[in-house]
Amino acid sequence: MLAVREWLRNLSMCFAVGCFGGLCYALGLWAMGSYGFTRWLGVDLAPHLSNAYLYQRIVWGGLCGLLFLLPWRNAWLLRGALLSLLPAAFLLFYLLPQRGYDYGAFVLGTMTPLVIVLACAIGGIAASALLRLQGK
Repeated sequence: MLAVREWLRNLSMCFAVGCFGGLCYALGLWAMGSYGFTRWLGVDLAPHLSNAYLYQRIVWGGLCGLLFLLPWRNAWLLRGALLSLLPAAFLLFYLLPQRGYDYGAFVLGTMTPLVIVLACAIGGIAASALLRLQGK
């Protein structure tokens, strides 16, 4: 019974830090678009802040936070950066093509994968840092 309780505690903690990471991802991507970084790179990606924009990314971030259940406790910065590559790949090779873009979303600009990977890294590192602050 104690093992199940600990597993549920870890599950909810990973989902919560993933939600925080999703929020950081959304705000990072918004900031890159709002302050002209994406335009400077030639990428046509500048989302507008809205409840729907934030909510969707927070929920997806929570689901992606479940990756932190993997038994990898060392090097929180590296853990966050490397685990963020999985959601970035999911976005670039599945989700964006489902929304009508090509693989990698190069139609938005040749540097689009870089922007997506950077935004995901912001979220992954923030989530990993919060998880480390919780002693996990």
